[in-house]
Amino acid sequence: MEHIAVALATVVYLALLLLTYYALLMRSPPGYNKPTKKELAVIALIVVAMLVFLSLLLSGLQ
Repeated sequence: MEHIAVALATVVYLALLLLTYYALLMRSPPGYNKPTKKELAVIALIVVAMLVFLSLLLSGLQ
C-alpha cells in the first residue's frame, strides 16, 4: 500500500511543480512569458530525476 502512496505523492508533487511554473510564466509581462530552452531543460531534468528516484525508492521498498 505504501508503494501507491509514494507514487501518488510524487506525481502530485510534480504536477504542483509544473502548475506553479506555468502560473508564474503566465503572470509574466507579455515579452517574457515564453519559456526559454534552459528553463525547459531544467524542468525536464527535475521531472526525470524525480521519476528515477521514485523508481529506485519503489524497488527498494519491495
